[in-house]
Amino acid sequence: MKKIAAFIWITALLTGFYACSGGHEKQLSEKTAKVWGNCDQCKATIEKAGKIEGVDNVNWNEDSKLLTLTLDTNQVTLDAVLKSVADAGYDNELYTAPGDAYANLPDCCQYERKP
Repeated sequence: MKKIAAFIWITALLTGFYACSGGHEKQLSEKTAKVWGNCDQCKATIEKAGKIEGVDNVNWNEDSKLLTLTLDTNQVTLDAVLKSVADAGYDNELYTAPGDAYANLPDCCQYERKP
């Protein structure tokens, strides 16, 4: 009887462990988008704003203005990442940053905005 109870307990424990371990495999996808900015300080802010839950890797290139990221498409969309970047003050191909967020950027980070 003790062996049966121990077997049931171990089975229940392992079942609970696997059920709580996330439930989905990551669907990693590399995406790129144009984000306007000027300098290393922009790079740091853009990359920080882009590192939301579900994003594994973020890199913004100052010369090409391209944001390259690896994201889990089961958790986050490129749209959500670009919204976060815009909210930090940086216009991109999908969103225009709010005026107050842009105005709060340091002088060196205030790029020429497109109409």
